[in-house]
Amino acid sequence: MIPRLPFSACFVLAGLLALTSARGGSPPDYDKAIKPFLAEHCDRCHGEKKHKGELRLDTLSRDFSLGASAMHWADVMDRISSGQMPPDDEPQPKAEEAARIVEWLAARLKEGESARMAQWERVTFYKLTREEYANTLFDLLGVHYDATDPTGLPEDPNWQGFERIGAVLSLSPAHVEKYFAAAEGALAEALPVAAAKPLNLHWDALDLRGGSDRVKLKEQGLLDKVRVDVWPGSTFYGQPGSVRQLSVPVAGDYKVRVKLSGLKPLNGRAPHVCIYVVDIDRILLEQDVVTTEDQPITVEARVHLPAGNHPIRMTNEAPGPSNLPRAGRNGRDPFFSIKAGRPPWQTKLTDEEGKPILPFLIVDWVEWEGPVMDAAPTIAQREYLPKDKKDVSQARDIFKRFADLAFRRPVKPQELDRFENLVKSEMQSGETFEAALKTGLLAILCADDFFYLVEGSEKENLLRINDWELASRLSYFLWSTMPDAALRDAAASGTLHEPGVLKTQVARMLHDPRIARFTESFPRQWLQLYRVGMFPPDKKLYPTYDDYLQKSMIKETTAYFGEVL
Repeated sequence: MIPRLPFSACFVLAGLLALTSARGGSPPDYDKAIKPFLAEHCDRCHGEKKHKGELRLDTLSRDFSLGASAMHWADVMDRISSGQMPPDDEPQPKAEEAARIVEWLAARLKEGESARMAQWERVTFYKLTREEYANTLFDLLGVHYDATDPTGLPEDPNWQGFERIGAVLSLSPAHVEKYFAAAEGALAEALPVAAAKPLNLHWDALDLRGGSDRVKLKEQGLLDKVRVDVWPGSTFYGQPGSVRQLSVPVAGDYKVRVKLSGLKPLNGRAPHVCIYVVDIDRILLEQDVVTTEDQPITVEARVHLPAGNHPIRMTNEAPGPSNLPRAGRNGRDPFFSIKAGRPPWQTKLTDEEGKPILPFLIVDWVEWEGPVMDAAPTIAQREYLPKDKKDVSQARDIFKRFADLAFRRPVKPQELDRFENLVKSEMQSGETFEAALKTGLLAILCADDFFYLVEGSEKENLLRINDWELASRLSYFLWSTMPDAALRDAAASGTLHEPGVLKTQVARMLHDPRIARFTESFPRQWLQLYRVGMFPPDKKLYPTYDDYLQKSMIKETTAYFGEVL
């Protein structure tokens, strides 16, 4: 197998030409090129008698392929280049002389880096990251798999922030179990056996807040006029931090709708609605809401939810004072309008003119609906359902179409034989054709050719990747998913590696909406943006700093990177 090289490999390979001079001894011309300069300008402070900063240059290894010594030489180069060395009270070299030394050191450091990279062990396989796995499942089946859920795939290890280093992405028994469960769940959602009982749930103000006689309010004609006042930092119901349980019958896409008003103080923050699923650590809906009390709006989001019981937290995330029950509730009296006023002992939401003092929400109801089924069939239903449920011969054709995409190369006849035999074995055990077919698809998704990007050959020491492997490198680098039809066509024709074709494909990919995955993912890893918020500022010094601002800081960075790209 050949290693999965980074895209900077062309620069690395160029440096290999000078490896013999960079390994195992002094680089060429060291005594002539740099030793006199060090003796005149550096050895007095970093020599045998004196070594400031615990750095001694006369004994520092001249093997630039060694990481430790290379770091010290890089520091020396930087200090000479910036004018920090020699110090001002020492004789100064001419600019041309310093530039020559910096240039020489830069060349040796480059050669040393190439030597170190050439010594790395080969990475036989590159495993898909969680993000890439979920995107690939979606392109294959049309299913949104939640890989980052606590029940999803294990977190990807990273190296200096990067999650796409083949040598780091190991495979454990836990991964194998998770891959099987993920594939099984995705296929169950993509090719359901029976229609699920739909979820149609309506939580009105009394469902959210309670505390009143529903029958009496209905007799008085006031039931549909009850609303919920949500203070800054408060939930729609109960104490801060409270949750409501939502029972989701099957995994799929659901719609959540909220009818509400948002009152914003003059020169203050807008109220911010947020619906968060605690057990899967995911925000379903969040946005600022600014509208008058008598003109509520309905905000809606389409979200993907796994099956099961989920604790839901719905809050007004705008910063503000705590709303302990004695300060921010109407007791057992229903809330209808801010015009009705509040008891004297309660903190006021508005001034005497009815203008808001705090950013607060007024909620009418919350609705849940799903699973949402699009009018058009999903990719899986369109491509992988047999047209005749009694014709077993269709299985081979279905497996070929599916495995060609999943393996990102033409599937081999012997591989198809194995999947086809699996279907026959399942049917002999009493399974229906559809169930047996799904087992074959499951086997493809659990094959190492799916969750690994396999390159090269065990029997040959190949120095170049083929067009199918190049197509996968391109698509996972820029789109974090499998190659599309255009890339596959170019690979099948054997022309993708040609400079003109390659340039055209890359330009096309950069203008595709899927490039947003790269513009978000790369700066997040490169700049280690996951560290943002690790040490939040003091809330007393910065009272307006909140989670929404923190997310906006990250989004601003990735959006700027995308604009520059």
